[in-house]
Amino acid sequence: MNISTSSHPSSELAKISLLRTHIYSLYSQLVRSPIESAGKVSFGWEQESLQALKGARGTLEFDLDGLEELVVMHRETLPEEMQQNYRELFGDDERDLHIPIQEEVVSGIPVGTKDEIKRIYDYFGYRPFEYGGQSADHLSVELGFMKVITLREALSDREAAISYAMVQRDFLERHMLRWFPSAADQVVETHHDDFYPRLFEKLAIFLAQDAKWRRESLDILKAA
Repeated sequence: MNISTSSHPSSELAKISLLRTHIYSLYSQLVRSPIESAGKVSFGWEQESLQALKGARGTLEFDLDGLEELVVMHRETLPEEMQQNYRELFGDDERDLHIPIQEEVVSGIPVGTKDEIKRIYDYFGYRPFEYGGQSADHLSVELGFMKVITLREALSDREAAISYAMVQRDFLERHMLRWFPSAADQVVETHHDDFYPRLFEKLAIFLAQDAKWRRESLDILKAA
């Protein structure tokens, strides 16, 4: 990702947020429904992000061990097998959920959750269905939103960077961390296949670590 972060008030935080953009991009694609995305994902989509993370070892404070292996597993698993594994865990669509992978279904306050998320997306001009899933609150779509807002923060001046950082903090705490850990626990407990339990376990760890980093780094950003 050859882009300038010179306007950002902290070059170190901007660099980390660019790398976070790559992490969110990878996870968004990995959890995307292979049923919905069949034939829609370009070959080699993961290469730029993997290369960026390889060049940043020692820079990030997150536990990313195993992420590259998950990408390889995703790449090398036959589409039919991936679709079957996904279908048996999550169902074919929103009307046939086994383990819910949409926030409105899982959250403790389901009514209106999806509408609230849509308003957030509209405000920031985010086009959710480019990121897979039939629903605005699908896990891959929410991860795609974090990717977009993280990138905008990394490329912004001080005032805008603080605003985007606050959006990330709030979205993680009010939405993703409110529902995803329980869904991840259900997937891990199934031991249905090698891929999805490992993927959800690693993603749960990353989101918790990223939320902590975002809270702490926001204070640094405000003081920059």
